[in-house]
Amino acid sequence: MNTSPSSALPSSGRRDRALVLGGGGSAGNAWEIGVLAGLFDGGLDVTDADLTIGTSAGATVAAQINGATPPELLDAILTAVPPQRPRAAG
Repeated sequence: MNTSPSSALPSSGRRDRALVLGGGGSAGNAWEIGVLAGLFDGGLDVTDADLTIGTSAGATVAAQINGATPPELLDAILTAVPPQRPRAAG
Protein backbone atom coordinates (compact mmCIF):
# COMPACT_ATOMS: atom_id res chain seq x y z
CA MET A 1 0.00 0.00 0.00
CA ASN A 2 1.31 3.44 -0.90
CA THR A 3 1.10 5.72 2.14
CA SER A 4 3.16 8.57 0.70
CA PRO A 5 1.26 11.79 0.09
CA SER A 6 1.22 12.88 -3.52
CA SER A 7 1.93 16.47 -4.44
CA ALA A 8 1.18 15.90 -8.12
CA LEU A 9 -1.86 17.61 -9.56
CA PRO A 10 -4.30 15.61 -11.65
CA SER A 11 -3.45 15.49 -15.35
CA SER A 12 -5.97 18.28 -15.97
CA GLY A 13 -3.86 20.57 -13.76
CA ARG A 14 -6.91 21.27 -11.63
CA ARG A 15 -7.35 20.52 -7.95
CA ASP A 16 -10.60 18.88 -6.98
CA ARG A 17 -12.04 20.17 -3.72
CA ALA A 18 -14.51 18.54 -1.38
CA LEU A 19 -16.51 20.08 1.44
CA VAL A 20 -17.07 17.49 4.17
CA LEU A 21 -19.56 18.37 6.90
CA GLY A 22 -20.05 16.63 10.24
CA GLY A 23 -23.13 15.83 12.27
CA GLY A 24 -24.53 17.45 15.38
CA GLY A 25 -28.31 17.38 15.26
CA SER A 26 -30.33 20.56 14.85
CA ALA A 27 -27.71 22.59 16.75
CA GLY A 28 -25.02 21.26 14.41
CA ASN A 29 -27.16 22.17 11.42
CA ALA A 30 -27.57 25.77 12.59
CA TRP A 31 -23.91 26.05 13.64
CA GLU A 32 -22.61 24.75 10.30
CA ILE A 33 -24.84 27.10 8.31
CA GLY A 34 -23.65 30.01 10.47
CA VAL A 35 -19.99 29.09 9.95
CA LEU A 36 -20.47 28.63 6.21
CA ALA A 37 -22.27 31.99 5.98
CA GLY A 38 -19.35 33.63 7.81
CA LEU A 39 -16.85 32.03 5.43
CA PHE A 40 -18.97 33.20 2.48
CA ASP A 41 -19.06 36.76 3.88
CA GLY A 42 -15.27 36.56 4.29
CA GLY A 43 -14.84 35.75 0.60
CA LEU A 44 -14.71 31.95 0.63
CA ASP A 45 -17.58 30.52 -1.41
CA VAL A 46 -17.81 26.93 -0.19
CA THR A 47 -20.47 26.21 -2.81
CA ASP A 48 -17.61 26.12 -5.35
CA ALA A 49 -16.53 22.71 -4.02
CA ASP A 50 -16.47 19.90 -6.56
CA LEU A 51 -18.07 17.56 -4.03
CA THR A 52 -20.19 18.40 -0.98
CA ILE A 53 -20.93 15.58 1.46
CA GLY A 54 -21.83 15.18 5.10
CA THR A 55 -23.04 12.85 7.77
CA SER A 56 -26.25 13.35 9.74
CA ALA A 57 -26.83 17.12 10.10
CA GLY A 58 -23.92 17.69 7.74
CA ALA A 59 -25.78 15.79 5.03
CA THR A 60 -28.79 18.08 5.39
CA VAL A 61 -26.56 21.16 5.29
CA ALA A 62 -24.85 19.77 2.17
CA ALA A 63 -28.25 19.42 0.51
CA GLN A 64 -29.35 22.88 1.67
CA ILE A 65 -26.29 24.76 0.39
CA ASN A 66 -26.74 23.18 -3.02
CA GLY A 67 -30.06 25.03 -3.26
CA ALA A 68 -29.21 28.39 -1.69
CA THR A 69 -26.20 30.38 -0.56
CA PRO A 70 -25.14 30.04 3.09
CA PRO A 71 -26.18 33.66 3.85
CA GLU A 72 -29.65 32.97 2.40
CA LEU A 73 -29.98 29.90 4.62
CA LEU A 74 -28.79 31.78 7.69
CA ASP A 75 -31.28 34.57 6.99
CA ALA A 76 -34.08 32.01 6.67
CA ILE A 77 -33.14 30.51 10.05
CA LEU A 78 -32.92 33.88 11.81
CA THR A 79 -36.20 35.19 10.40
CA ALA A 80 -38.21 32.01 10.97
CA VAL A 81 -41.55 32.53 12.64
CA PRO A 82 -41.37 31.38 16.28
CA PRO A 83 -43.83 28.63 17.26
CA GLN A 84 -47.09 29.85 18.74
CA ARG A 85 -49.13 28.23 21.48
CA PRO A 86 -52.71 27.32 20.69
CA ARG A 87 -55.22 29.77 22.12
CA ALA A 88 -57.61 28.59 24.78
CA ALA A 89 -61.18 28.25 23.59
CA GLY A 90 -63.47 30.61 25.26
